[in-house]
Amino acid sequence: MSFIKNHKKLVILLIVAALLTVGFFVIRGKAKQAMAALTQLTEETAFVERRSIQSSISSTGQIISDNTRNITATLTGYEVLTVNVAVGDVVAEGEVLCVFDTEDLEKSLEDAEDALSAARTQSKVSVNNAERALEMAIETKNYQIETAARNIINAHNGYEKAYDSYDELRSQLSDAKSARDTARAELNAVSGPVEDTAEYKKWAQEQEEYNKALENYNGFAEDANKTPEENQAAKDQLLAEVTAAETELAAAEAALNTLNLEGRRAMAEAAYSAAEKAYSSLESSLSTAENAVDSAWIALQNAQAAYDYTVASQESSLRGSKDAVKSAEAGAGVATIQQESSVDSLNKQIEKGEVTADIGGTVTAVNIKEGERYAGGAIVTIQDTGALVVSAEIDEYDIADVEMGMKAVFKTDSTREEQLTGEVIFISPTPTPGSNVTYQVKVRIDSDTSRLRIGMNAKLNIILEETADVLTVPYDAIQQDEKGNDVIYAVEHTENGGVIKTAIPVTVGVEGDYYVEVSGDIKEGMEISLPTDKFFDFAAIEEEMKASMGG
Repeated sequence: MSFIKNHKKLVILLIVAALLTVGFFVIRGKAKQAMAALTQLTEETAFVERRSIQSSISSTGQIISDNTRNITATLTGYEVLTVNVAVGDVVAEGEVLCVFDTEDLEKSLEDAEDALSAARTQSKVSVNNAERALEMAIETKNYQIETAARNIINAHNGYEKAYDSYDELRSQLSDAKSARDTARAELNAVSGPVEDTAEYKKWAQEQEEYNKALENYNGFAEDANKTPEENQAAKDQLLAEVTAAETELAAAEAALNTLNLEGRRAMAEAAYSAAEKAYSSLESSLSTAENAVDSAWIALQNAQAAYDYTVASQESSLRGSKDAVKSAEAGAGVATIQQESSVDSLNKQIEKGEVTADIGGTVTAVNIKEGERYAGGAIVTIQDTGALVVSAEIDEYDIADVEMGMKAVFKTDSTREEQLTGEVIFISPTPTPGSNVTYQVKVRIDSDTSRLRIGMNAKLNIILEETADVLTVPYDAIQQDEKGNDVIYAVEHTENGGVIKTAIPVTVGVEGDYYVEVSGDIKEGMEISLPTDKFFDFAAIEEEMKASMGG
């Protein structure tokens, strides 16, 4: 206590210093808390989330019928008897919409049918006559050709017979020539003197042989070098030769003595004369036969030519008859075509007296009344409410991205918040007339259309791309680093309330209206920074706070 009393001022100073120190740390903590709160106030964040993203083109369209018909008729100038429908009626395909007065047409049809019947009767008679003439032409052709063919066969048989006779006579003539040559040779053999006969020549030869043998025998002389026996044997041999030659000479002389040249000559002349006559006769017959062959050949050629001419002429005649039938049929057609055309035309006009719906749907306009005369144009307009589509105009900037078959969604006031679906079924190749360049696109409606009506407005989105269950961030979270790469900034909170931001490179995928698909070193639930337009100079604020706390 004495120390305190003695050092009262020092104690007071120490207490004040302690109080100041405690106050500094309290104020500084509160400042840090304020700074952290201020940082949180100015830093806007979001989270990486999984969701489906659609990239689409938006437009405002209208519900229309893709199947609309303006029903017209060709019976202009005819009175309308009845009109069977009114605006708002639902009609089926084929239902009668109105009826014209066709009484005059029906009377004209009766007259045209009578004229057609008369023309058909006359035409039938002409065709029947031509057909009968054709039948006769066919029968005549067959008969004439058959006769000409038989003539060829007969001429051919005649030619073969004549040639066979000629060939036989030629063979006989050859034999007769041989017989004549033989008879001539025999005649020649007995026509000369006796010395020229074979018998005489034989006798003279045998006489010479005999004289030679006899001379040899008479001139025999023994050979001193031979024995008597050998000499006798040689002499006996010469005697035998004389005897043999004598025998031959006797035979030849007997034959010469029996030779009757006169008789033989007469017989040979007769034989030769007969052979000559036979040869001459056959030669004449062969000439006649040769002429017969030539005649038969000419007859055969003439028969063939006659056949060819008959075939050609009959074919020509038949073609003429066939042409006559065709001409009669054509004439019948020409004779009736005008009447048939008139009847058909009148029938079609009468049929068109009842105007029918060529589609089912709702009548949206009726442009005629009973008793009026139809002057042309649309009688009734029908729109098929079962073929509703969304028709929209797409700007030239977006039309190139639209393709057939793309999915689409739309909403209407009638269907409230219900999102209806459809598919692109038509893209106009040419722009819609107007000051802005737009192209018509039609979307088939796949959803229930019971609450839709023609003429309703529709807010349409054509889906270009669509992903499901992918990591996404708000579009504004995508920023660029100093190198121009796409990044997001992950946010990490420190213990003292501070914030640490880390750049993470990402790849951008499908872009929606607000969210964009991203991939990279990220995960679902990660907190990320979003850019803000607010700016606080945190360094200046901190210096000011330090100054207020005494440094």
